[in-house]
Amino acid sequence: LALPGSLAAQREDSDGPEGPETGATARRPVAEAAPLVGSIHIDGRLDEAAWQAATPATGFTAQQPVEGPPARHQTEVRVLIGKDAIYVGARMWDDDPSSIADQLVRRDGGGQFDHFQFALDPNLDRRTGYVFQVSAANVQRDFYIFDDQQTDGAWDAVWESAVKRDDEGWTAELRIPLSQIRYEAREGPQTWGVNFGRRRVASNEVSFFSPISRLRRGLVSQFGLLDGVRIESASRRLEAVPYVLGGTHRGPAEAGDPFFDGSEANARVGLEASYGIGANFTLDATVNPDFGQVEADPAVINLSAFETFFEERRPFFVQDARVFDFSLSGRQNQLFYSRRIGRRPQGGSPSGADFTDRPDAATILGAAKLSGRTEGGLSLGVLGALTGEEHGTAYFADENRFSDFVVEPRTAYGVVRAQQDFSDGASQVGAIVTALHRDLPGDGSFDFLTRQAYSAGVDFELQWSDREWALFGFFAASHVRGDSLALQRIQRSSNHYFQRPDATRVDFDPAATSMTGAEWRLQFERRRGDHWTGGVWLAEVTPGFEINDLGFSRSQERLDAGARITYRDITPGSVFRNFNITAFTFQNWSHEALDDVFAAASWGRAHTNGSFSVRGGGQLLNWWDVNANLSYRPETMSRTATRGGPVMVDPASWEAGFRINTDRRKAVSVGWDVNMEGRAQGNGDRFRTGVDLTFRPSPRLELRLEPNYSTETTGDQYVTATSVLAYEPTYGVRYLFADLDRTTVSMETRLNVSFTPDLTLELFAQPLLSSVDYVRYKQLAAAETFAFDRFEEGVYDAGDGNGPVRCLGGRICRDGDTQHVDFDGDGAADFSFSDRDFNQRSLVGNAVLRWQYRPGSTIFLVWQRNQFVREDVGDFALGRDIDALFDAPADNRFILKVTYWLGF
Repeated sequence: LALPGSLAAQREDSDGPEGPETGATARRPVAEAAPLVGSIHIDGRLDEAAWQAATPATGFTAQQPVEGPPARHQTEVRVLIGKDAIYVGARMWDDDPSSIADQLVRRDGGGQFDHFQFALDPNLDRRTGYVFQVSAANVQRDFYIFDDQQTDGAWDAVWESAVKRDDEGWTAELRIPLSQIRYEAREGPQTWGVNFGRRRVASNEVSFFSPISRLRRGLVSQFGLLDGVRIESASRRLEAVPYVLGGTHRGPAEAGDPFFDGSEANARVGLEASYGIGANFTLDATVNPDFGQVEADPAVINLSAFETFFEERRPFFVQDARVFDFSLSGRQNQLFYSRRIGRRPQGGSPSGADFTDRPDAATILGAAKLSGRTEGGLSLGVLGALTGEEHGTAYFADENRFSDFVVEPRTAYGVVRAQQDFSDGASQVGAIVTALHRDLPGDGSFDFLTRQAYSAGVDFELQWSDREWALFGFFAASHVRGDSLALQRIQRSSNHYFQRPDATRVDFDPAATSMTGAEWRLQFERRRGDHWTGGVWLAEVTPGFEINDLGFSRSQERLDAGARITYRDITPGSVFRNFNITAFTFQNWSHEALDDVFAAASWGRAHTNGSFSVRGGGQLLNWWDVNANLSYRPETMSRTATRGGPVMVDPASWEAGFRINTDRRKAVSVGWDVNMEGRAQGNGDRFRTGVDLTFRPSPRLELRLEPNYSTETTGDQYVTATSVLAYEPTYGVRYLFADLDRTTVSMETRLNVSFTPDLTLELFAQPLLSSVDYVRYKQLAAAETFAFDRFEEGVYDAGDGNGPVRCLGGRICRDGDTQHVDFDGDGAADFSFSDRDFNQRSLVGNAVLRWQYRPGSTIFLVWQRNQFVREDVGDFALGRDIDALFDAPADNRFILKVTYWLGF
């Protein structure tokens, strides 16, 4: 639908800021911004005279369902630059206005709706940008783009929008205050990076003003240009968001508990403030922050040696936080993990106390961060936080005495991150430094914690040939200091296990007071191609690398190598609209491989992890999505199975998975996935399946149900270790394991009700039922094997009470919750431990009513509920476990929070 003057509304720029361009970026469309003359009333109607003075940008190109041709439904966009804001007017032409999808969701929510988006790269660095999106129902969404393609959905701006539907389609008006973006003011006209995008749900058409190819890596680097930007003075950027909160807590109480009688009330106030330093930097600060409206973490059952990773969701720490990212090898590992700030207190309670009152988290006395980007391409982030010394109170009923005790020392945190761009954003070099200091009490009660923890790193990314090829990597180092107790704890932790009796390249040092280590990675990739992409890498983690005071890592020392190759096709065929296939492998070895670097046996003994896998996916012609994967894991040596003991064989295994999802645009969509795993040498198997059901009976209501079922058997579940009756094949210590049966059923439920774009109700609930049955206990027969000495079940005999316990007819017997073991078969029990069988039933959830009663200002009404019960049963019975869950005592919290945005 070519409009008069549309060809004149844009020009093709073939000699941009990089100089002459080639390949996919040789033709970058250019839009023209016009100065605002008069005023604009944001009502969705493009009827002001000022709009007619702006030259429209058109000529959108389709990205989906087929990439490359002109968009079937064209879009026309005008941009005006005012004294303190940018105005965008968009006309979305549609030959069937009745098909416009206008699902209502909360602000920043995803869904099936037509939308228009306006994207800016004010510094023309081709790496960072801002995106402002408005749906056909006037639901706003905004996010920040960093590293050319990574998006930060936690970034929020305060801006205005309005939409209007008519017989020709729909229109949108946006007003973006200049105070919400970072730019460089200067005399004369500027050129910024820009893009406009549109999604039309009825035809699944996604189109852009400057084409965004699915065959290229990157978003901002594919933006077009916006000429005629005239901003000669920086806007003042000062914002403050005070809050007031009141809440009640109701839950089960124990008789005689002086701290909680079943209910309590609380109130607090706090402030978050933001101040613009120049046009490109922002100082954010918070005093007494509150995170009460944050969604509850999902329930998990962790039987591994490593801690569980939970995503950061607290607003202060996710807003503008991407500048602090420094990712390491492995999923979720990172040099700075903000959830360490304000963590759950780590100190214990006094022995013999009948009741204790402990805080759930360390109080953040204050936190501040400075972030921004210079005109020369230097991104900088500085963050500091201080948590207070936390105290608990213990009550001793016999003495009717209260006693104060420390549960967490005062702690200071600091992070500095810098990144410098080169070659118009194609390459980058960065550095980071993190520091933690604990003010430990002088009585030695917290000497098990480090006093100081530091880390530093440098990273780089080099891209060439129009970003087709890339070489990137990092080097990170860590240093921790503290009392010898703290270093003993670290050396014994699952990330290190320096106490391993068969270790040849590390030693447990009980007198150590510091530890230093490093991690590095080097990776080479082909990132763009019509069909083929891939990469290879090498990496290493040295034995002393430890960052878990302020970072997150589950990595042990290792040598790492891997490769990936991908084939993809985005041209619709007879079955698929698009598809991709990836072959992937990685292999890990401990440094003990270097004991005899030229011997295959040395590398085999040190082979600690590895996989060969193929995965593929695509979209069928009926808009259904399918994905499948198949992998083989060879036999390796586990350093974690014995929890600090000798290595043992981890048998080979295979895994296969499949997922299919129906057309997500429909009122009812269904996703189903299944995953199966088989393990050699009788090490069990695993089966998991889940369904994702989405119901949208109206544009205002969405219900999502995700029931999941899994069952697993394993033959190497660690139980305990003992030095009773020294056993030489495993270096004098006996390591007890179990054959384990595990069944888990859960169902995440999400209900979203949108009354208006500014008033929404969200409900999240996750019931979880799990049984863990330690079927048969056994002992590791020898190091570097998967051989076990299985204990035959006998009958418990206490005898006359003066002699040893006996297990008649076997070498293990149970008395209540205690298992007794006769290691040498002489009829007398040598060792006992508590039986490990258990059932866990939990229900976590919250409901949040949000009302944005004015831009940037919100009222939250929150209900948080938690039910939990654990019993030493072990078998799974759905009806019984459901009854037990609903009979479990409930803990309820009700919160009312009011924030008010002040912009100056």
